[in-house]
Amino acid sequence: MILNLEIKKLKRTGYFPAFLGGSLLAATFPLVNMLVRPESFTSLPGDPFRILTDANWQMMAMLNVLTAICGACMMYNIEHANNGSQKMDVLPVRTGSLFLGKFVIAALTMAMMNVVETITLMGCSLHWFPSYKADPAGLLCTALFQWAVALPTVMLMLVIASACKNMWVSLGIGVILVFTLSIFPQDHTVLSLCPFSSPYQTLAMAAENGRVPLFLGVCTAETAAFGFIELLYNKIRRYTE
Repeated sequence: MILNLEIKKLKRTGYFPAFLGGSLLAATFPLVNMLVRPESFTSLPGDPFRILTDANWQMMAMLNVLTAICGACMMYNIEHANNGSQKMDVLPVRTGSLFLGKFVIAALTMAMMNVVETITLMGCSLHWFPSYKADPAGLLCTALFQWAVALPTVMLMLVIASACKNMWVSLGIGVILVFTLSIFPQDHTVLSLCPFSSPYQTLAMAAENGRVPLFLGVCTAETAAFGFIELLYNKIRRYTE
């Protein structure tokens, strides 16, 4: 019921077209890169999928995060417009359930983006590296890892958007966080675990440093913590407004 309600509300916005466009844009980046300068990558030794991922993922991850920011702002813009969030408080629906519904939709759309991008990287590897043989299990693990490390960013951005009645304020905060954390060194363990920074990590990089369990555990804890903070904020908001 909650998911159906949220989907009906989002149909009035450009949420789903925005995620589709962001997904296609991010997936197009490695394809264009290979069309323009294939020799720069085909001459490199090693696993073709990792070569293409290392070369393109930073830009692809940034597009994913920017899309998630825009999506969160769209979700809560319709809630804050005409005091919609206050009107929802009088309905027999828990605000925590509404937030959870938004998070589920945002997480699923992010998963869709990761799957499309992984398939694109695999397709480029198959086309430009004739000796490459796709590993379905490895590709699935890659997509799941990229999705898991992006969840804290998705959750935190929803919390920020829910707290800011002006969509441009939440959008500005998200963009500032993106570019602030993107300039920090990604090989620093603590900084790489922060939201808006963890999506830049790849499975190959984490496995090479033995940090896959660390990333999965910390990102899961961060996602749960931000969700708990949102529940507390909703209770405080209802008593103060």
